[in-house]
Amino acid sequence: MRAIPILCSIIAVLGSASATCSEPEPAEQICYNRPDATPQNIDLKDIGAAAQRLRLYHASQIRKHQSPFWKMKVADADNCAEWRAMTAGGAWVLVKLVGERDAAVTFKDIANTLTQGQGLVNCGAAGGQMGVIVDGGDALYASPEFVSGGYTTEGLLVKVVRGP
Repeated sequence: MRAIPILCSIIAVLGSASATCSEPEPAEQICYNRPDATPQNIDLKDIGAAAQRLRLYHASQIRKHQSPFWKMKVADADNCAEWRAMTAGGAWVLVKLVGERDAAVTFKDIANTLTQGQGLVNCGAAGGQMGVIVDGGDALYASPEFVSGGYTTEGLLVKVVRGP
C-alpha cells in the first residue's frame, strides 16, 4: 500500500515539471578535450559530411517551399533533451534548447556552427558544444514563418559527439 502514495508523489513532481531546461549549459564553445570532459574521437571528415548534409537539406527545403528552420518549442524541449539533427559516419550532431522561449535557426546556420570560422571544427576530434552561430543578416529570419512563430535565435546549443 505504501507504493501508491510514493507513485502519486512522483506523478505530482513530474506533472509540475517545466519543459524549460532547469540546468542550462553556456553558449560559449566547450571542447571535450578539457580535463573535466570526455574526448569523442570523431573523424573530422564526418563533421564536414554532417555539415554538408545539413546545407543540402536546407537548400532542398527552400526548393520545395518548406521550412528551412530547425525549431524547438519550450513545450517540447523535455527539460534538457538533446535531439539528433544529423549523423555522418560516427559523428552525431545534437541540438538542445536551453532557453526559455521557442527557438529556431536555419539548418545552414547549424552547419556553419560545425565548420565555419569559430565553429566546432576547432575542437578537432574531441568534439564539443556551443550556441548556434546565427547569420543575423539572413532574410529568412525576417520571414513571416519566423516572425509570426514568435521564435528567437537564442538558446539553442549544438553538440558534436560520437554516436554509439
